[in-house]
Amino acid sequence: MKKPIHILLSIIVAILLTAVYFTMAFAATPPSDFRDTSSHWSKAFADKLKTECQIYGFKNADGEYLGEFRPDTPITRAELAKMLTQCKFGSDLTTTSDDFYDVSESAWYAPAVYKAKKMGWVKGYANGSFRPNTSVNRAEALKMILLSAFSDADIKGGFSNFSDVSNQWFKKYIQFAVMKGYVQGYNDGRFGPGNKITRGEAAKIIAKAHQYVESQEVEEKTQNSVDAPKVGSCQVFPADNPWNTDVSGYSLHENSDGYINSILSGRSNIHPDFGSNPDYGIPWMTVDSSQKKVPISAYYDDESDLPAEGYPIPSGAEIEAGSDGHILVIDTDACKLYETFDSTWSGSRWEVGSGAIFDLNSNALRPDGWTSADAAGLPIFPGLVRYDEVKSGEINHALRFTVSESQRAYIKPATHYASSSTNPNHSPMGLRLRLKASYDLSGFTGDALVILKALKKYGMIVADNGSDWFITGETNAKWDDDDLGQLKSVPGSAFEVVYTGELVK
Repeated sequence: MKKPIHILLSIIVAILLTAVYFTMAFAATPPSDFRDTSSHWSKAFADKLKTECQIYGFKNADGEYLGEFRPDTPITRAELAKMLTQCKFGSDLTTTSDDFYDVSESAWYAPAVYKAKKMGWVKGYANGSFRPNTSVNRAEALKMILLSAFSDADIKGGFSNFSDVSNQWFKKYIQFAVMKGYVQGYNDGRFGPGNKITRGEAAKIIAKAHQYVESQEVEEKTQNSVDAPKVGSCQVFPADNPWNTDVSGYSLHENSDGYINSILSGRSNIHPDFGSNPDYGIPWMTVDSSQKKVPISAYYDDESDLPAEGYPIPSGAEIEAGSDGHILVIDTDACKLYETFDSTWSGSRWEVGSGAIFDLNSNALRPDGWTSADAAGLPIFPGLVRYDEVKSGEINHALRFTVSESQRAYIKPATHYASSSTNPNHSPMGLRLRLKASYDLSGFTGDALVILKALKKYGMIVADNGSDWFITGETNAKWDDDDLGQLKSVPGSAFEVVYTGELVK
């Protein structure tokens, strides 16, 4: 006798429900830790991906997690696509396509590959393949990871001088990643864009980029991000300019101790080279479009900006006391910065050692090998400690300082060196230091505290030869010398050098 159809349906449903139950009950249990990263440098980054992205590593043939991340194994294109999409969208992906002939819809990585393609993070090859099992190189991985965290338009800024990176398609991704502290090059000056990248290395970049995006989203919600410094209506270079970049999270330079000890050999503590005495500090002034431009000549004319119309510098402009004789003028209508070195008014023209003009709305550098009004080829004004900023309670840019012994090299954004020394421990122009996060600021007050907080966040840049640890500020009679005097108790050993790019020699 045949059973009624509804009884058969009930039995089928019961079997299906039982199967679902057992599938859920005996689903693979995520590992509490990766056993192969316990003593590996990438442990923190692999753990970040495990907690934030539910990336649990490899399974055996029975579908059980092995507790292995395999950090030293080169990562494949399929694995990286899976990591990125899972960090961004979770594991429940249904996006499918038949764009790639070598990606089956049944493959474990298929939804991730097609989602990554749809988002513009990856592309296939001209023959219609994706090559899911091919290892990813460092350049390809950087592009994929950065595009998963930032829009392509936002991936800009930064500087690098790797011997194997010129104007290839991946240059901007490498520069941006170096600027953010996600990656470094090799000791021989190469980046190795074609080298395979390991799972551990990829985890580091993903974790750092993911963490940055999270903190940036919070920051934008709470304070609409940090604006570039301003003078009048002019920004003092774009917010992503190196002067305005937060380096508190940048990687430590491998020769940090060598550089610091070299500077310490000349002086032990930092020193504010400015105060209420007008003989110290560097003065600056603003003009508008009504200021007449006057002729200018320079004895370093081959490395100076010398437009036929001259500079908008009044004949009575205040000149820095001492031998350097700097003049700094900002045209607040054109948002241009004019700076001169060794300046003298001859009665009808300015005669200077060198002159440089900077567009405050641009990150453009001076040509390689060119000086400016400063030895490093950098602008002076953006590195000054300015009274109005200090009194506002925050400095949001790096500071300028000097060393007595520099080397025959520079790090961009610097473009010029001023030494014949090849001592690798002497500071190159453009070297960036920051005050260690661990340095206790609880005993500092007032202006000094504001300056020290900026040194922790933005640091200071070697810009000229001079006295060791001398930090430059504006000339201003309002400075409280006793307050600034607190800075003299800060030892140079409380600083460290961060990696911002390779040496140019």
